Amino acid sequence: MKKNRITLIAFLAIVGIAFWIWKTKSTGSTIKGDLQDFAVEDTASIDKLFLADREGRTSLLERGKDGRWMLNGKNVARQETVDNLLATVKSLEVRSPVGKNLYNNTMKLMASKSVKVEIYQRNTLVKTYYVGHPTMDNLGTFMYLEGSTVPYIMHIPGFNGFLTTRYFANPDEWRERGILRFDPRTIVSINVDDVKKEYKSFSLVRNPDSTFSVSNTKPVNLIKGTDILKIRGYLDGFNKTFYEFIDTKVAATIGDSIRKAGPFARINVTDDRNYTKTLLLYRKPADESSHYDTDPETGKKYPYDQDKFYTRIEGDEGWYVCQYPHFDKILINPLNLLPGKNQYPTQDRF
Repeated sequence: MKKNRITLIAFLAIVGIAFWIWKTKSTGSTIKGDLQDFAVEDTASIDKLFLADREGRTSLLERGKDGRWMLNGKNVARQETVDNLLATVKSLEVRSPVGKNLYNNTMKLMASKSVKVEIYQRNTLVKTYYVGHPTMDNLGTFMYLEGSTVPYIMHIPGFNGFLTTRYFANPDEWRERGILRFDPRTIVSINVDDVKKEYKSFSLVRNPDSTFSVSNTKPVNLIKGTDILKIRGYLDGFNKTFYEFIDTKVAATIGDSIRKAGPFARINVTDDRNYTKTLLLYRKPADESSHYDTDPETGKKYPYDQDKFYTRIEGDEGWYVCQYPHFDKILINPLNLLPGKNQYPTQDRF
């Protein structure tokens, strides 16, 4: 009797396991042999990433010999953003395949709005997948790995959120936002031309003996006795000066009128490789988004935005929106480079 009971229990267990295997295959919760390996463990060997979206925007990220990532072959990419993407690529895991009831709708949505991702190791394409929309609970992201039979819901264990925002093809979002990124030790000359305030127009030149000469340029007049520590502090301002964003609409709207009004300042920086960068600074017309756009004394609106302005880089078609505080350390009265306490305001902008 006892022997029969053991035999029955064993039989029922076998039947149960067989039913579970059949049920798993029939519902598609696990797809044997299907491609599910989205992640790339060895991110150190990744040397190229390509992203493209349905709007025709593309971003090619390439690791240089110096370790820096370049964007589309000409601009430095934002290192922290690339690092975030590489961490995502490494940590991706499948939460579940997309069931039959969601398959058609998911593929339709991904066909209309998704980002294609190509991953290269040692210049060889190793992975291609498409990143779609988040799940209803915002804890998963629909992705399709090229060569697989179904899309999958992907996630990063321990991360409560979706991953769509980590994959984008707009090059403006990948581009490093430093508009002036000179190593102060390499700068050999700076020329600042303030169109409206001529006393703020000056040149700074590194001499062969590593001393500096500072001169007013309107009129030309050598400023003697400058403080080397203040000059070094001034040069530091050319290392980490950033723009806020690139305005892609201004060229088609008010770009011509801004150009016609002319720049309010021009900045030239040359380094020891004889590379020169020229910035043209334009007033940004005040609009509904402008801050402090009313003169408290007259009650009238200022004609220009008091917080932001446009910068053009010579040889570049972009309109860069910058904040005045970032340039207050550059557009100075050169007499503040003399020893002692600064006697001239650093926010003398208008």
